[in-house]
Amino acid sequence: MAATATATATATAMSQASSMDIDAPQLLALLHLSSPALPIGSFAYSSGLESAIDLQWITNEAELQSWLEGMLHGMAHLDIPVLLRLSEARAKHDAQLGQEWSDYLRASRETHELLFEDEQQAMALVRLLKGQGVDVSSLPKEPAFMAVYSLAAEHWGLSAPWAAVGYLWSWLENQLTVASKTLPLGQTAAQRVLHALKPALLTHFVKAQELNDEQLGWSLPGQVQASCLHETQYSRLFRS
Repeated sequence: MAATATATATATAMSQASSMDIDAPQLLALLHLSSPALPIGSFAYSSGLESAIDLQWITNEAELQSWLEGMLHGMAHLDIPVLLRLSEARAKHDAQLGQEWSDYLRASRETHELLFEDEQQAMALVRLLKGQGVDVSSLPKEPAFMAVYSLAAEHWGLSAPWAAVGYLWSWLENQLTVASKTLPLGQTAAQRVLHALKPALLTHFVKAQELNDEQLGWSLPGQVQASCLHETQYSRLFRS
C-alpha cells in the first residue's frame, strides 16, 4: 500500500511539474541560476552533511539517499514555500511582506553555522547582482538568501516555480558533491542517488506549493545536531 501511494504521489507530482511551461530564455535563466558555477560559494557548505558522515550516521549510498530525502521533506515545508511567498511579495511590490518572510526564514536557521551559510550566500549573490548592474534596493534589510534568490530569478526572467525547482536541483547536486568528497562514494553511485531522488524532488516541490502559512516551519533534529557538532569538528573540509 505504501509503495502504491508513493507511486501515485510521484506520478501526480511529475504530471503537475510537466504542465509548467518554459521557453528558451527561461530555460537559459534556469540553467544559469542553478549552475554550480554561479559564484556564491555553495561548494563551501555542507549544511551539516559533513558532520553526519563524520559521526557515521551516513556510511553508504542507501543511508545517504535516506538523509537527503529527509532534507528535501524539510525544505518543502520551509525554504521552498517561503521562496514562493517572497516571489509573490516582489510581484506585488510589498516590501513589508517581503521583509517579514525574509526575517521568518532567517529565524528558522537553528544553528550558528546554518545562519552563517544563509548570510554568506546571500551576501555573495547580492555582490553578483550588483556587479551586473541590478538595483538591489528593494531587498529586505539583512536579507535571507531566498530573498536575494527571488530577486535574481526576477531579474533573469525566471518564474518562481521554476526558480524553486532549480534551487532544489542545485542544492541536491551540491550535497552529492559533499558526499563524494567525504564518503567512499564513486561518481556512478552519486548519479544513482541523484536519479533516484528526482521523483522525491518533484513530489516535495508540489507539496511546497500546497501548504498554507500555518503549515510552514519544519525542524530537522538530525541536521540541527549534526550542524552543532560540526562547529567543533576537529578536521573538516566545509564551513557548515
